[in-house]
Amino acid sequence: MSTQSPSKPELRQVGLWITLTAALVYCGWLGWHWLSLGYSDKELAGFVSRVWDIQRSLAGHHGLPWWTPWFMGGASYGLDYSHGLYLIPWLLLATMFSLPVAGKLCALIAIFAGTVAMYCCARYFLKNDWAATLAALVFLLHPEQIIRAAGVEQMTVIMCLPFIPLTWWWFARVLDTGKLRDSFWCSVSAVCLLGMDHQQALIQYMFLACYFVYWLWSNGAVRRVSAIRMCGLIAIFTVGLGAFFIVTRFVESHYIKQSYDEPVTDLQRNYAFKSLLALVDRDGTITRQAIRGAVDAVNARGGVRSQAELTQLQRLAGLQIDSPEKYAGLVLLAVLTITMLFNRDRVNRRLFWFFVGMLLVTVMLASGRSSVFSANWQTWQALTSLAGVPGLVTRAIWLALLTMATFLVLFIHRKLTTTRKRIFAGGALLVFLFLPAFHILAVVPFFKEWRAPFVFYDLPAVFFGALLAGFFVTDGLPSASPAKVVAGLGLLLVVDYWPYQQPMKINDVPGHTFQNLRATYTALADDRDWVKTYAFSGRPFHLLGPRWSDKPQVSETFDSQAYPPGMGLLIPNMGGELFNLVGARYVVFDKTDPGGNAQLASQLRQADPVVTENEDFVVFRNAGARPYLTAYLRACAYLGDFRQSSRLALTLSNKGWPLVQINSPQEAASYERVYAPPAEALRFSGIPNLYELHPDSLPLLPATSSEPVTLTSVQLRRESNYRIHMELTVLSPCTLVIAESYYPFWQATVDGKPSAVLRVNCGLMGLSLPAGQHSIEMLFRPPRAYAVAAGVSVLTLVAGLILSRRGSP
Repeated sequence: MSTQSPSKPELRQVGLWITLTAALVYCGWLGWHWLSLGYSDKELAGFVSRVWDIQRSLAGHHGLPWWTPWFMGGASYGLDYSHGLYLIPWLLLATMFSLPVAGKLCALIAIFAGTVAMYCCARYFLKNDWAATLAALVFLLHPEQIIRAAGVEQMTVIMCLPFIPLTWWWFARVLDTGKLRDSFWCSVSAVCLLGMDHQQALIQYMFLACYFVYWLWSNGAVRRVSAIRMCGLIAIFTVGLGAFFIVTRFVESHYIKQSYDEPVTDLQRNYAFKSLLALVDRDGTITRQAIRGAVDAVNARGGVRSQAELTQLQRLAGLQIDSPEKYAGLVLLAVLTITMLFNRDRVNRRLFWFFVGMLLVTVMLASGRSSVFSANWQTWQALTSLAGVPGLVTRAIWLALLTMATFLVLFIHRKLTTTRKRIFAGGALLVFLFLPAFHILAVVPFFKEWRAPFVFYDLPAVFFGALLAGFFVTDGLPSASPAKVVAGLGLLLVVDYWPYQQPMKINDVPGHTFQNLRATYTALADDRDWVKTYAFSGRPFHLLGPRWSDKPQVSETFDSQAYPPGMGLLIPNMGGELFNLVGARYVVFDKTDPGGNAQLASQLRQADPVVTENEDFVVFRNAGARPYLTAYLRACAYLGDFRQSSRLALTLSNKGWPLVQINSPQEAASYERVYAPPAEALRFSGIPNLYELHPDSLPLLPATSSEPVTLTSVQLRRESNYRIHMELTVLSPCTLVIAESYYPFWQATVDGKPSAVLRVNCGLMGLSLPAGQHSIEMLFRPPRAYAVAAGVSVLTLVAGLILSRRGSP
C-alpha cells in the first residue's frame, strides 16, 4: 500500500464533511425535481408492478409470492428473489410513500451512500483526504448514476452501485489486516452486491480476483499465506451468506432462457462498444449528427444502393446504443491523462498502473466479440465512407485521433525511458487493441449467455475512473492548494456532466397519457371473466394495467429477455392464433409509442371491434380468445424436445387440436397423432401413428377439427398468487387446457388425488380428466432447497456476527 503518511485528523474530517455535504445537496437537488415527475416510458413502471404484486401478497396472504398470475410471459419469482434485495428498502419506504416515489428514494439513497463508500474506499487506498474527496465527487457526479437511476431506470443496477466501493474497501482491509471481522463484513458487502445484481457482482468478483493476484505479487511470502487463508474464509462466508441467492439463481436458470427471439451472439454484437467515440461524445452529439446526415443522404437519393452500404448504415445506427450512456467525461479523461503523463511523484506506482490496467480491461470486454481495433476500424470505415456525414463529425474524429497520437508520443517520450519499458508497453498496447477479450471469456459457462458485453464497462469504469482521479492529488497535483484544485475540478465536472441531468428534470411522457392509460385499463375491469390483455407497445408503463383492469397481461415487456422456455418460444410468434390460445380478449394498441406500427393498427381495426379509444390508446376485442379452461375430447402428442414444438403447436391449435408433450412411447396410445423430430422418430419408429416433423415442411394435420368439449358448473377461485381452485363437470374423458404458463413447480390434485401436470401447446398447462364432476386444485410449490438455502444464509449471518467479535482467527 501507499507509503505516504496519513493526513491529519482534522483534514480527514474536512474531506468527509465536504463529501457528505456535496452528496446531500446534489441528491436533494435531484430529488426536488425527480420525485414529482411520476413515471416515464422506461422501466420504473415494471419495477413498481413487481413490487405492487409482492406488496399485496404480503398484506393479503402474509407471505412472499413465488408465482404471479399478472404477467404471463414472466418467470417464477424465484428468479427475482435471486437478486431481490432491492425489495426490502423499497417495501419499507412504500409504507410511507407511493410506490414510484419509494423506488426513486431508494435510488437517491443509493447515490448518496455510494458517494460516502467511495470516499472511504479511496481514503483507504490513497491515504489522502483530498484525493478521496475528489474520487468521491467524480463518483457522485458521473452520468452513469443518473442514467441507471432515471435514464433507463435500472433500479437494481443503481442500488448495487454503493456496494462496489464498499466491497473493494473491505477486501483491501482483509488482505492488509488479516482480521476475521474484516473478512466477515467484506462477505456481507459482497453478498449485498450479489443480492442486488448478480451480473455486476460476478464482474466485480472477477476484478477482485485480479486485485488478489496483484496483491500476492506485491507482498512477501509470509503475508501471502495469511491472505490466501483470509480469502478462503471470505469465500466460505460469501457462499454461506449468499446461499439463498445462489441456489435460487442456479435452480431457476435451468427453467429460464435468454432471448428466444434473437440469437445471443446478435445481441452481444448490438450491445457492445462500436468504438471509443462514445467515451468522448458528450450527450451523443456527434453520433446523432452522423446518423441523421447519413440517413438523410440515403433517403434523398432514393434508398440504399448496396449491401455494403446497408451494413455501414446499420453500423452507424448502432452507435446510438453506445452514446450518450457511455460518456466518460472530457474532464475526467484530462485528469487521468495529466496524472499519467505529468505526475510529480508516484506515491504507489504499482497500484496506479494496476487500476489503469483494470480500466482498459473494462473497455476490452465491452467491445464484445470484436477486438478494440476491429470495432473501431469498422466504425471508422462507416463514418468516412458514407455520404452525408457532416464535416464537423469527421473533423471531431480526426481531432480525437490526433489527441490520442499526441498522448502516445508524449507517453513514449516521458515514461518509456528504457528498452524494457518500451517492450512491455508495446505488448500491452497490442493486447489491448487486438485481443477479443469478451470472445475468450464467453467460453466460460457463466459468461457465454450474457447479451450485453458493455455491462463490463458500465459500473466498473465508474469505480476505476473515480479511484484513478484521486491519484491526480497524490501523484500529479500542481503547486496549488488541494482544496482549490478539488473545488475547481468539481465545478468543471458539473459543467461537463450537466446535459445528463435531463432525465431527472423532464419526463418524456405527458401527464394526460398516464391519465388515459389508467382510463383505458379501468374500462376493462367490468369484465369478470378470466381473460387477458396484450399491449402492442415497447413501453413498460403498460405493466401498470393489471392494477386497474384486474386482468393479467400476456407479454411482460419489463423482463422480456427472461421467459420460461414455452412462452419464450411462443411469444415471438405473437399473432391472432396465440392471442386465442392464451385467452387475450383485449388487445391494447399504444398510439403514443414512437415505434408503433400504423399499418398494424389499421389491420386490427378491420379485424376486431373497438372496445374503447382515446387520443393515446385504443382497445380491440379479440372474439376468438379462448377461456381460461378449455376441454378437448381428442389431442395430438409431441415426442422429443418440446422446444422444437412451438410452430407445430400453433399450427395445430389453429385447427382446434391441442398438442401435449409426452416423454415416452408408452404415453402415445391415447393420442390421435404423435409428432417427433426425425432423430426421435428413428428411435421410436414402432409407434403406428408417429409422424416426422421437419422444420422446413408443413406438418401432416388431422383431417378434422377437434371441437372443445362443453364444460358445465365451472367455478374458478384464485386463493393466492400460486393456489388455484377449480370446480367443473365434463361429460366425457378429455384433455383440459389451462391458459396459464407451464412451469415445472406446478402440482395438481384432482378430486383429492395427485395428477400429472401436462405441458400443452409448448407453453401452457393441462390435465387429463375422466368424465364427471371434478374438484381441482393447482398449487405452485417452489423447491425445498430454497427454504434450506435461506436457513443456511440466516445461520451463517448469526455465526459470522458471533465469530467476528473474536477479532483475528
